[in-house]
Amino acid sequence: MAQAPDSVDPKFADALKTDISGIYFSQVAHYTPEKIAEEFRKALRDRGLMADELFLQNLLFLVRKRDVRELHDDVARLAAGNGLPPAARVSALKTLYALGDERDRATVDYVLSQALAALVQSGQPPESSPYVPAADRVGGPRCLVALRRLEMDATARQRAAEQQTPGDHARISRLDKVRAGLEGQVYLLGRKQEVAAKSGAERAADLARLYLRRSAGLSCWAYRELVDPASAEAAAAVRGVIAREIPGFLPAAGLSPEERAKRELELRLRGTALLTSMRAPLTPEEDRLLRDNAGIIQARRKFYYPECDWEDVLDRT
Repeated sequence: MAQAPDSVDPKFADALKTDISGIYFSQVAHYTPEKIAEEFRKALRDRGLMADELFLQNLLFLVRKRDVRELHDDVARLAAGNGLPPAARVSALKTLYALGDERDRATVDYVLSQALAALVQSGQPPESSPYVPAADRVGGPRCLVALRRLEMDATARQRAAEQQTPGDHARISRLDKVRAGLEGQVYLLGRKQEVAAKSGAERAADLARLYLRRSAGLSCWAYRELVDPASAEAAAAVRGVIAREIPGFLPAAGLSPEERAKRELELRLRGTALLTSMRAPLTPEEDRLLRDNAGIIQARRKFYYPECDWEDVLDRT
């Protein structure tokens, strides 16, 4: 039977009803942005698919993974509604964050913070909510306040358990894990907000430091913020960090002169490769540095050109 012109491609729909993240992305990697946009708009008119939480979650994941910018307005309308299942709504908020501007991100922060506030009011544990894991990924100042409240509550629950049932080590360990996770989220989102509050050049320099230091939970975010979109001011700030600060990124002691020189070169190459990812015109010296060390770069290409995508920033744990 021929496929109706306004219905979603059955193969596309079936693929998005399975896990497509991480190593499983290969099964949908062949879909072009144009095909994704076409099937996305068809799916919006399909009641059955719009009620399928896994399909919607994956569809929105695919849009941000492939950076389908033409769907921004469609995603914004979808994220603004209240009819999506929770996991799909979280995916919509992530996608709006990825495709949008600062105004969109402020909207995402507000919507997500409201969901977190409702969680606090309900008294339900944070691990029961799909909104909590996304808070430090796409949240802003409002979410930071809500996360701090959740962390305080988790700390209080752990202390109460330690006093009331000191022998229940399994329960105390479980509560400690939840508290520690929230503490980590508060730190990461707080650090992001510190960087975001700075002016253009200062902000870009801080992002370059996070990227070159390979700061856990922040390196890929810093990369995306620097390259999407890049500016001449940001490139100049990155150059300043490369020129003046790289020796300070290495341990003060414990490295031989040869090892220190090797690591400094690696960081200088990584920073210069970052400039090419930012589409900044290279100076003759920078171009020569990359050409003279092409073999080193090729041997560890992902280190020098990580090409972090939105899955790395918003979904990977």
